[in-house]
Amino acid sequence: MKKVQSLRNAVIVSLLVGTTVVWGGTAFAAEDLQEFALEDMVVTATRTESKMVDVPVNATVISAEKIADRHYLDVADALKDVPGATVIDSGEGADEKKIILNGDERVLVLVNGRRVNFDVGTMSRASYDLNQIPDVSLIERIEVVKGHGGALYGSDAVGGVVNIITKKMDHSYGKVSMGFGSQQARDAKAMYTIKEGKTGVMVAASKYKQGYYKYKDVADNSTKRWPGDTKFENEKVSLKLAQELTETSNLEFGYDFSKYSGISQYSVTSPGPSLIDKKTNNIYMKYDWLMNDTDQGYLQVYRNKYEYDNFGKIDEKVTGFEAQQAISTAENNKLVVGASYRSSHVNAVTGSYNDKINNKALFVSDQWEFAPRWTLDAGVRYDKHSTAGSKTTWSAGLNKKFDENSHAYFNWGQVFKAPTLDDLYYYSVMEWGSSKYENYGNPNLKPEKGDTWTIGYGTKIADKTSVNISYFQSKLEDAIDWDTTYSANGSVSIARNVDKQKKNGMELSVGHELNDNWDLEASYTYIRVKNNDHGNGYVRDANYIPNMYRFGVRYHDDLWNADLFLRGGSGADKSAYVDSKYMTLDMSVAYKATKDLSFYAKGYNLFNKAYAESAGVNGGTYTYPAQGRRFIIGAEYTF
Repeated sequence: MKKVQSLRNAVIVSLLVGTTVVWGGTAFAAEDLQEFALEDMVVTATRTESKMVDVPVNATVISAEKIADRHYLDVADALKDVPGATVIDSGEGADEKKIILNGDERVLVLVNGRRVNFDVGTMSRASYDLNQIPDVSLIERIEVVKGHGGALYGSDAVGGVVNIITKKMDHSYGKVSMGFGSQQARDAKAMYTIKEGKTGVMVAASKYKQGYYKYKDVADNSTKRWPGDTKFENEKVSLKLAQELTETSNLEFGYDFSKYSGISQYSVTSPGPSLIDKKTNNIYMKYDWLMNDTDQGYLQVYRNKYEYDNFGKIDEKVTGFEAQQAISTAENNKLVVGASYRSSHVNAVTGSYNDKINNKALFVSDQWEFAPRWTLDAGVRYDKHSTAGSKTTWSAGLNKKFDENSHAYFNWGQVFKAPTLDDLYYYSVMEWGSSKYENYGNPNLKPEKGDTWTIGYGTKIADKTSVNISYFQSKLEDAIDWDTTYSANGSVSIARNVDKQKKNGMELSVGHELNDNWDLEASYTYIRVKNNDHGNGYVRDANYIPNMYRFGVRYHDDLWNADLFLRGGSGADKSAYVDSKYMTLDMSVAYKATKDLSFYAKGYNLFNKAYAESAGVNGGTYTYPAQGRRFIIGAEYTF
C-alpha cells in the first residue's frame, strides 16, 4: 500500500513539473492548503453536508478564519482568491462586479442556499452584482463549485454556483472596524450577535465609499483620473432572528438591504456621466429540521425586491419558496428530494416593458456508495418555465476516494438556461447629440441548452502539499448574446441566439506549507471560449483572457498575518486588449495588538500597472482600465 501511495505521489509530482507554466520568466504552480484541505465539508455540491473528498466536483471553500486573516473588503475581494475564478470590475465607478467560473458569466449566487440572482438579467450573461451580497463581516464561509449545477439548482448554474453561508448565532459577540484609503476611500463595518437561551439575534451594517478612481494609461504611461466624477457608496444592513423550537428544529427570519449608488462613466475614451442607484430589500423565513435525528430538511419562503435607476427605473419583485428533504435509504445511500417555485414581476420604465415569468421545479439527487470508496451521484430535475417551456435535465458524477486526503472524480450534467426578462422584452433608444443608441430584446429567443463535464484529481502529499488539477468542457446550443453593431452615428444591440458556444479549460493549483509560519500557494487556469455564429464556424471570443495566474506567499504567527499575491494574465487578443499580458501585485497585512484589537493594511496593484479585466480598446488605450495603485488601512475591535 505504501508503494502504491509513493508511486501515485511520484506521478503527481512529475505531472506538476511537466505542466508548470512559465510566463515572463516566472514559474507558476498553484493554491492554499487551507483552501484545498480535502477534509473540509461542503453543502453546495450535493445540497447536503458532505466531505469534499467524497464529492465529484471542483470546489473551493473560503473559511471564516481566512476571511478574518485577510480582512477582505467585500465578497468580490474574497472571490479573487479562488483558483479558476475571475472577478470583473470595469472600474467605471458605480458599476457591477461579476464573477466568471469556467469561462462563463452564467453563475448562480446563493445566500444560505437561497437564490438571489435577478431574473431581469443584464446585457451581459451575468445576472447578479456582487456589490449587493450581504457584508463580509457576516460570512462564515463561501463555497464555490465550478461546473454545471443545473440538475440541482436550475437556470443560471451553468458556470457554477457560489453559496454565501452566514455565521451562526451560537454565542454573544460583536465586531466593529474602520478603514481609510486612497482616492477618498472609507470603509466602516459593525455587527453584533446576541444569544439568550434558544433565541439568537444578529444585526450588521456597513458602508464603503470612494470619491474617484485613478488608473495607469497604457497609451502614455501616465497616471490619470477617470474623467468626470466616479464616486460611489455601498451601504448594507442585515438582520437575522433565529429561534430553536426543539433540539432538532429551528426557525429563522431575516432581512437584507443594500444600496449601491453613485456616478459611472461610460468609458475613459467616451466619458459621460451615468447616475446609478441600485437597491435590494430581501426578506425570508426558513424552517430547518432533522428527520430521524440524522437527515436534514427545510422549507424556506422569500420575497426579493430589486430597484435599478439609471435614466429611468427598473423594479423587480420575486416571490419564491423551496422545500428539501434528505432521506437515508441505507447506510451507503442518501436521497435528496425537493421542489421549488419562483415568480418574478419586472416593471421596466427604462426598458419599456412590464412582464412576469415563473418557474416550477422538482428535483431528486441520489448519493450512492456502491463499492468501498466509490460513490455515484445522480440527479434529475424537471423545470416548467412560463416562457421557455418544460425541460428535464440530468446529471451524474463518479468519485473514487483513495484515502481521507485524495480523490479522483468525473461529473457530467445538462444545462437549461431560460432567457431573462431583459433578453426577451428590453427596449431602449437613447440619443446623445447626433448619436443614437438602440437596444432591443427578442421575445422569440430560445432557451440555452447543452451539457458540460469535468474530470479532476485532488490530494495532499506528506501533509504539506495540496494539489488539485481538473479539466472541463462545455457546449451550449442556442447560446444567447447581445449582438452590437456600431456606426458613426451610434449603435444597435439586439438579443439573439448565436447558435452554438463551446468552452474548455483546465485548472492546476498547489499549496505548500514550508513550516509553521510560511505558506506558498499558486494556480494556473486556462480558458478557451468559442462561438459558432449560425453555422459560420467557431471563432474565438476575444473578451476572455485565456491564461490566468496567481502566486502567493503568506507569513502567519500569533500576532502577524501577511500575504503578497502576484496576479496575471496572458494570451489576450489584441483586438480587445492593448497588451496580450499583464501582472499585478497585491498585499494584505494584519497585526493583532491585543486579544481584541487588530490593525490591517491592504494594497492593490502595487506596481501601478496599466491593464484591464474588461475587453475594450479605443485609440491605443483601454476603454475600461482597471484601477491603479491604491491602499487602505484600518483597525478592527472585537468584543
